[in-house]
Amino acid sequence: MELTERTVTFGKYRNRTLDCLLKDRQYCEWLLTQDWFQKQYEYLYNRIKEYNPLKYFITKDKLNLNNMDNIMSIEDFFNNYEYFNLTSLEECKMPLQEYEKDCYCFYLKTIEELMNRIKKNIQNNEINVFDIKAPVSLMKKFEEECKMPREYFKDFLASTGLKNIPYIVEDIKKAGLLEYKGARSFIIAKDNSLKQEKYWENILKNLFNEDIGSQYKFCNCIFDFIHINKKILFECKLNLKSFNKEQHKKYRNTLGSFSLIYLISKDCIIVLKDKKIYTTEPNLYKETLLFEKKPNDFELEIKDYEIIKIENVEEYFQKI
Repeated sequence: MELTERTVTFGKYRNRTLDCLLKDRQYCEWLLTQDWFQKQYEYLYNRIKEYNPLKYFITKDKLNLNNMDNIMSIEDFFNNYEYFNLTSLEECKMPLQEYEKDCYCFYLKTIEELMNRIKKNIQNNEINVFDIKAPVSLMKKFEEECKMPREYFKDFLASTGLKNIPYIVEDIKKAGLLEYKGARSFIIAKDNSLKQEKYWENILKNLFNEDIGSQYKFCNCIFDFIHINKKILFECKLNLKSFNKEQHKKYRNTLGSFSLIYLISKDCIIVLKDKKIYTTEPNLYKETLLFEKKPNDFELEIKDYEIIKIENVEEYFQKI
């Protein structure tokens, strides 16, 4: 591999290009806070600091939803709200891969549907035309229409800095002086998910160091972690109810010679190939699988797995 000034020589993007690193906005924000990075990698530091992917999509100044004095009509809101005036795909100057183009088209289409709901409320003479509901099963719809895992859409939003749909619904509600709790629920769920992933990442990297890769794209699926040498893929789930049937099926179909391990909450490890569940709370999972009145497909699949008590989750990984 030919090294250039745009080659990353450290961390999770070692031997990859600056363009790859720039898409990980959370990691970029962290790097900008590190003194060693600014001192040792001045060129990369400056490129990251000046990079603003939103400028390719946002054509309007950010509307201050807490001060709507200059917005005299619904038409004014449509004309000035930045997410109702995004750059079209054809006019977008940012280089996008084909899957990213599909993601952006789906994003624009979803926002257009939100606009149409407001227009419909106007036609129906609703008291507050901004009182709209968030799209139902949006990620399932994305997978069905775009024929790719929902992680691709999440990855696209994270790399561009574009608002997720619940935040846009929250903005619309604010325009009508309404409180929208859906976005807050989304924030809480996302925060819990990130904390759980960080918990498992710390454990895996403490045990296996650089052998562990994060957010690894494997056969058109994105897994939370991978141990390439041992051919193990890891996926985190907050609980047994957070499984998606189609997503699990896609994971199964892409494994090949790799094995898949689910990391549940902070106390459970499900090893599919061995049909075993290792947990510090065996009674909890036994009762859940035995007495659940409406088990999902995954709970039915693992119902007869052997449940093995461990003192701590590190105990299992030390044996593999």
